Amino acid sequence: MRVFRQIIGVGVGAAITLGNAAQSASAQPPAQSQDSLAPSNQLVELGPKVRSTSNTAPASAKDPEQSIALNPPTSESQQPVPANIASTAPTGPEQASKPQQAAPASPSTLSQGGSTPLRGLEPTELQQRSPSPLNNVPVPSSPVPIIRGTPNESFPPLTPRGILDTKPPASLEPNPNPLQFPTNPEDVRIEQTESITLQQAIDLARRNSPVLQVAGQQVEQSRSALREQQAALYPDLNFQMDATRQMSAGGELGVRAQQRQLNFRANQTGQPAEQARPNFGSNTLNSTLQLSYNLDLFGGRRATIRAAEEQLRFRELDVERQAEELRFDTAEAYYNLQNADGQVAIRQASVRNAQQSLRDAEALERAGVGTRFAVLQAQANLANEQQQLSVARRDQRVAQRRLAEILNISQSANLTAADPVEQAGSWRLSLEESIVQAFRNRAELEQQLVQRDITKQQRRAIQAGRLPQVSVSAAYNVLGQDPDDPGRFVARGWADGYSVRASLTWSIFDGGAANARVQQRNAEMTIAENRFDQVRNQVRREVEQAYFGLESSFENIETSEAGVLQSREALRLARLRFQAGVGTQTDVIQAETDLTRAERNRLSAIVNYNLGLSSLQRAVSNFPTNNLSDAP
Repeated sequence: MRVFRQIIGVGVGAAITLGNAAQSASAQPPAQSQDSLAPSNQLVELGPKVRSTSNTAPASAKDPEQSIALNPPTSESQQPVPANIASTAPTGPEQASKPQQAAPASPSTLSQGGSTPLRGLEPTELQQRSPSPLNNVPVPSSPVPIIRGTPNESFPPLTPRGILDTKPPASLEPNPNPLQFPTNPEDVRIEQTESITLQQAIDLARRNSPVLQVAGQQVEQSRSALREQQAALYPDLNFQMDATRQMSAGGELGVRAQQRQLNFRANQTGQPAEQARPNFGSNTLNSTLQLSYNLDLFGGRRATIRAAEEQLRFRELDVERQAEELRFDTAEAYYNLQNADGQVAIRQASVRNAQQSLRDAEALERAGVGTRFAVLQAQANLANEQQQLSVARRDQRVAQRRLAEILNISQSANLTAADPVEQAGSWRLSLEESIVQAFRNRAELEQQLVQRDITKQQRRAIQAGRLPQVSVSAAYNVLGQDPDDPGRFVARGWADGYSVRASLTWSIFDGGAANARVQQRNAEMTIAENRFDQVRNQVRREVEQAYFGLESSFENIETSEAGVLQSREALRLARLRFQAGVGTQTDVIQAETDLTRAERNRLSAIVNYNLGLSSLQRAVSNFPTNNLSDAP
């Protein structure tokens, strides 16, 4: 009876295998949407965007960038399945050295090749540490090396407007009114989805970012403040003109008093009263032209101007820092979106694997050689994978909106990643060279020195204010009078005059206020020096952390490639054993779980490598101009 059951099990397994093989060879399955859960016989389908460029093959390979097909044969009969997720291999040395970078790269720091190993990791060492490929799957080798110091910028040069010229979709442009306040659900409803590259994402961020726009306005504000301080280098020329029509109230009261006096005298003498002299008005036109100038004997004015110049430099460095932060945040959000897309694809493949396992378990149960327990296990595993797929879709939507927030695009648009998931580039500097380059280029370090210079100039201006201040002025005056009094001896007509003045002001005692302000500036200078020391240590830590992370991620890519191939082979064997009746459903589920974990590890390794490369670029250089001084 036991032998009979084994014969039946082998027959059922062979029937399932032949059926799956026939289904795979009969026709190419139609393209599925991202949300489709139709059963499939493929182990994994990450889409055409997932590529691998790890360096694990000998340097003598004919194709220097031949890609790994991520969809090996998955049917139990080992029928080959067309690999629809492999990257296209280049056909010549020109394509072999073509940049494959999807992240910003600093000049003289990144190579054009998308898979050049880290500096210090020779190809022979990589061959020794790399696992042997399974099933004779071709593995890419290192690209043609690039001469050190050659231009290797992966992005186009900046346009005169200071932004990239990648021509992003016009439909993503936000409302030009920054005070737009949506009040209806239709105003924020997603109506379109655009697929953009990382270059276009960085371009949009530089165009639309409110943070960068505010930093630019602060530069203009500081530039205007500098012009205001530079105006003190020139004398002040003022012109004043006063035109008056005056009728004196006191004169009117005097006329009335005089008239009463005349009336009183007339009553005493019995003679007619005389009329008092009327109160005449007066028309006056007075114009003055004054020229004044502060001699600034002790340099207080020059110190104030110098402080304004340093403040402008500080704002310009802050714009550079904000632009670097924006580039890094954009690249990080873009890679996180790629990771979310890959997680959804992996979870969809896991669901299809679980569905296949459930069909196999049900077929064995109907044949009488399987158990209900195995079917229940497969159903529970399918429910769990569907739940994980739902979580992955949630993370994908969150990543899409996070990128849209950074780019500040239209309220009715959504974004997807167009770049394939592949290594963004390589780093060609050693750790020590990277640290020195960071010390030379980081705007944060120079900002602390600029802040110290600002405080120093402010202290100098305060000290100059305690010394004698000398100013000179000259005035020219033109006066015209036209009184209503017709008398020939009344002052009327035009006259001019002038005045020259020199003044000396010396603050001898102010209660110690100036000394207190000087001590405040001394403390601020010490604070800036200590912050420079702190930022320098922080910069080194960031460079070392990013460099070590990049090395680890590079090694993880090689390890994860082998893990994926091994997990696929283990799953194929587990299914064959289960269909033949000599394995258990638990083995299949565990093999599926291992494959999912391996695919996630590979995706995580590639994304973490790109994030590490972007972090190292941010920690070392001010992309893309790298135009800071050689020494801070």
